[in-house]
Amino acid sequence: MKSAKEFKIEEDEALKEIFVKIAGKGAAIIVSMLKGKNDVDEFKMANKAQMTINELRNILYKLHHNNLVSFIRKKDKKKGWFIYYWTLNKEKAIQLLIEHYASELKEQEDILDNLTKKNYFVCPRGHVELSEESALEQNFECTECGELLVLKDKEAEKKRINRFMEKIKAKINRLKEILEKYESKKLKVVEGEEKAKKQGKKAKAKQKTKIKSKKEIKGRGKGPKRRISKAWFKKLRKRLKVKAKKIYKTKIKKSKLKKRQKKIKTRKRR
Repeated sequence: MKSAKEFKIEEDEALKEIFVKIAGKGAAIIVSMLKGKNDVDEFKMANKAQMTINELRNILYKLHHNNLVSFIRKKDKKKGWFIYYWTLNKEKAIQLLIEHYASELKEQEDILDNLTKKNYFVCPRGHVELSEESALEQNFECTECGELLVLKDKEAEKKRINRFMEKIKAKINRLKEILEKYESKKLKVVEGEEKAKKQGKKAKAKQKTKIKSKKEIKGRGKGPKRRISKAWFKKLRKRLKVKAKKIYKTKIKKSKLKKRQKKIKTRKRR
């Protein structure tokens, strides 16, 4: 398993690579400005990149043409002109780089297929490489130095192409791993949202039951449709018991007071 640092480094390299392929070397610096952020002010980006706003916009428009970045436009109330705020589309950038590598892989496969079917002749000094038909037209002589052309070593060339193709395949696999991580993150977000929705629905249902029970208690005796819960009966019994005890205690106290008053009156008469 790759660490978080290794994953970030690979991700940065891949994004910079596709940005450079689409919009030139100046586009590499834009990756760090947009990555992990949303709606970035283009004037702040131009200051950081030490570019004019037109130079930066030319790069961003090329990237936008390939859906690698998106923008929103807002009008500055003080100055009156429009300011663009840019956001990076990481997933689309990685997908596009995979497509570039896939087309490159196909080219190499075609070259390898041609090598098995056709013969090629090369200059010993490395000036030209010609097919058998064009070499025959040139009398197997180099057009640059006049040296006799030599049959190209197919096996060495095949090994070189196969090694190159293996590297491309490894890069594609790494990029697919990055895409899988993006998808797993999306799934986690969706699952979290679904859980939050379910919890919200449960909370609402509980609130509704509480409100219903309160309404039932308030509206008891208004008709046969009103129902009273068992819990309410239990609470009512407890309350009645407490009230009965209080009433009993007050009665005892009153009776005791009356007896004392009678005793005091009899003593005074004596």
